[in-house]
Amino acid sequence: MNLLTKKLFRASRSITTGIIVAISSGCAAVGGPSGGDVRHAVDAILDTSPLDQVHFGVLAVDGRTGRILYSRNAHQKFVPASNQKILVTATAISLLGPNYRYGTEVWATGSVIGSLLDGDLVILASGDPSMSDRYWESGEASLAAIADSLYQKGLRSVAGSVFVDVSAWDSTTVGPTWEVEDLRFPHGATGGAFAIDEGEISVIIKAGPAVGSPASLEWFPKGTPDYVRARVTTVPPDSGLQVRSNYLPETRHLELTGQIELYETDTLMFALRDPVRQATAALGTAIDQAGIELQSGAQVAWSEGYRVGRGCLSGSVRECPNAGLVLTFESPPLSELIAGILKPSQNWMTEQLIRTLGAELGEEGSWSEGVGVMSEFLTEVVGIDSLDISPRDGSGLSAYNLVTPRALVRILQYLSSDQNNGAYRSALATPGEEDSTLQERLSDLEGRVFAKTGTISNVNSLSGYLTRDDGSDVIFSILSNGSGLPSGQVRGAIDDIVRILAR
Repeated sequence: MNLLTKKLFRASRSITTGIIVAISSGCAAVGGPSGGDVRHAVDAILDTSPLDQVHFGVLAVDGRTGRILYSRNAHQKFVPASNQKILVTATAISLLGPNYRYGTEVWATGSVIGSLLDGDLVILASGDPSMSDRYWESGEASLAAIADSLYQKGLRSVAGSVFVDVSAWDSTTVGPTWEVEDLRFPHGATGGAFAIDEGEISVIIKAGPAVGSPASLEWFPKGTPDYVRARVTTVPPDSGLQVRSNYLPETRHLELTGQIELYETDTLMFALRDPVRQATAALGTAIDQAGIELQSGAQVAWSEGYRVGRGCLSGSVRECPNAGLVLTFESPPLSELIAGILKPSQNWMTEQLIRTLGAELGEEGSWSEGVGVMSEFLTEVVGIDSLDISPRDGSGLSAYNLVTPRALVRILQYLSSDQNNGAYRSALATPGEEDSTLQERLSDLEGRVFAKTGTISNVNSLSGYLTRDDGSDVIFSILSNGSGLPSGQVRGAIDDIVRILAR
């Protein structure tokens, strides 16, 4: 256990001990004056066909006392889908704090002669997940802000290159145990220590002038000029739009194939699949457009020990006597980033966050290190049984993640007793909230539910906080697996359970 975790463990031991007793068993009796009514009403939903074929796990406890209000299979493990994001964000806000900010540092190596840097620029990348239109006009706009800041400091020419040092993170871009077919879509976008636009690429496809002619295209962010290759043909009207993407690792190109109707223009989103290289190339373009000459272009330093300037090596630029810090480009605070994750259920940002835990508190920015930091915190500090979680990624895209309802309730209990509770609760989705996953759900409980949804094939989940009719708080987790039913039908049942708990 590292020093930070030890400190938190000592500080939270009394809180953990006082609450965990109430939920340590998944078979505890239902409590409360209306406990029988709640039990019968929820059982009536779950025991009625076809929902009786679905594997459900439910735990609801009184937010103040921890007394169980309803429990079914609370000790059994489920695939959580995006409820997995609760594990990651809870760990991050607790260990890093709500005011934590990513810092992308720009260093100059060599000597400055007037407006000339006789050396190289080095970017120490931090995995900042905010460089997108969620927080900027676009990802390219965030890079332009870095370049403009350099121009404002008087820089006009760089005799060498701009190196993006990503050596603090491993170079893996695909999440462990993800399905291959997910990798072409935005929800399966991949990242790295330096990436923009949430790992997505926006492609504008315009039909050619005649049937049979090739379509033209433009894409953003614009990294290497030949990154996207297209074999999209113009077809007669009413033929339909069909475009498929394939990433070709041997050439590092994104290939689009398919058809577009005559006279049509469409904008399609795909996973970028080469995020670090493309963001680095886009940064080089931004620096050039800001009026700063880069004599040797932009490059990626993937590992430690790569020469990145006058006697400086990647992985140790801060200690290099020939390097000086020019500026630090900071992200919004973590509380805002977590809201950007939880409300819309943003996968890519969550994967950046779990790898950040590895970089900040482990050995490197990798999934394995991040998962290790998270697991240690949840078991040693929050007090979760190690058998109650089996994490594989951050976002919940992997069907190999496993967690029990009682583990999720325990995490939410821990947060409710923590000083960061207000920031975390407000980061969750709430009914009627625009662009959140609860925008069209539970409208009759607007202002009373703060929760995280979850959906992948045959999996639906909802966990969070609920205010009852009498003003008391409920902490709940509802997980369902193996439904074989339309997601809307299962979500309707989950919402009905929440309404029963709200009485």
